[in-house]
Amino acid sequence: MRIYRQFYGVLGSLIDVFEWLSGIKKRGPKLALPNREERTRNQGEVNLKPFTPEPKIFLGQLAYLELSAFEIMTAEIKFAPTTAAKAQLSEAAAKSFDKYRQISRRISAIGIDPTDAMDPFTERIDLFHSRTNGLDWYETVLKLYLSLGLLEEFYRKLAVGLPSELRGDIEKILNDKTIERFAKKVLTDAMAMDNLLGARLALWGRRIMGDVLLEMRASVPAAKLEDLEPLIAELNGPHSLRMDALGLAA
Repeated sequence: MRIYRQFYGVLGSLIDVFEWLSGIKKRGPKLALPNREERTRNQGEVNLKPFTPEPKIFLGQLAYLELSAFEIMTAEIKFAPTTAAKAQLSEAAAKSFDKYRQISRRISAIGIDPTDAMDPFTERIDLFHSRTNGLDWYETVLKLYLSLGLLEEFYRKLAVGLPSELRGDIEKILNDKTIERFAKKVLTDAMAMDNLLGARLALWGRRIMGDVLLEMRASVPAAKLEDLEPLIAELNGPHSLRMDALGLAA
């Protein structure tokens, strides 16, 4: 039953994203994706400052994203295939919790209870995670690697409208790459031993991108859909590079 529910959830998400991306293509050639080399250089061209949520909303969403990632990582430790992988995933979980703790402190510093700031977004972010549940440990690790990488990159860009000191704090907090290093090693090692795993993860990685786009759109309610289209094109570059790093086709 779990597989059937996931299948229909996947199908619904893909239909939403297909309709969205189809609309982008119909609005003109200016939104066509550049080649990969150009995408990696295309930084800072999208002005998100008018759409940056107020600090309470921005920090509440980001804090819960990190807290929920920590929750997923800790739940997956017992399924890790080796003792080394358990230890490494434990370290990544600890880093994710540290990000949450630092963001939580920034929320408290502006006179707001962190749980009050997070509560409005828990249902939406939990739904995002439920739609992107992996069928096994390797799919879950890939989901964390891709989704956290993309969403943290998105929040770094979205922080442009925050007060300068707070923006600097957020950029510093999100610089940690522990989960990225861990995922690259464990997934490339596993795929080297199982040719079929790589093909399955490539499909899963392309599927993840669609749900991440939906989560980005939901996190900036003040922006119209067309306002985010250039940013979506820009983030395709980092997504492709993350897939490339694993030897997977994006």
